Amino acid sequence: MAPNNEEGKIALASEDATPANDIDPSLVTTGSPVEGGCVYTSFKANPTLPTDAATKISTLTDLVSLGDLSPDGFTASKSVTVNEFKGWHQSIVLTKVSEEKHQYKMVFIESVRSSVAKLRYGAGNVETNEDGTFSHIKVIANSDVRVPLVIDELEDTGNLRRTVIPRVSIDSYDDVEHKPGGLVQYGFTFTVLKTAGKPLFDIYRAKPAA
Repeated sequence: MAPNNEEGKIALASEDATPANDIDPSLVTTGSPVEGGCVYTSFKANPTLPTDAATKISTLTDLVSLGDLSPDGFTASKSVTVNEFKGWHQSIVLTKVSEEKHQYKMVFIESVRSSVAKLRYGAGNVETNEDGTFSHIKVIANSDVRVPLVIDELEDTGNLRRTVIPRVSIDSYDDVEHKPGGLVQYGFTFTVLKTAGKPLFDIYRAKPAA
């Protein structure tokens, strides 16, 4: 039997593809901080990390807050290295991605917070007061810091967007300025590391827990 053109059209229309002329301004959003906390980490060996955006961070006792960020929030970047293959006529006939890198850039403004100091100097090199500030930093060269990151942000849609990164390394450190009229703050560029049996990172969305 010859295929029915109308049935074919209906089948195509029922797919998940959104028509190009559909515009919905309610689907745009800015990135805003969540009240009470923005970024969290853990210095434990195998911490329990969130697997959704609905769970309250306060129930995940392995996580510690890194406090507030600078007004610029954070930047997520993705870069790829592409190998190009040419034919005899020197035209590109094939490309293949050989490397993919994800990085996060953020500046922490609560520089006397012990957890932030541990990011810069290593967890074993920072002594902590009962109020969560540091009392002593022992600076040792080549301190290799590898930790998870959990980033919470509030969309204009009312949803909580939660980025969960099982493991990052610190690729670079910003200079720290000490001057009147300016905050002492710690800036980092984090590189996402592959963890066995897990994706590089997850991004969850849900209505915030009551």
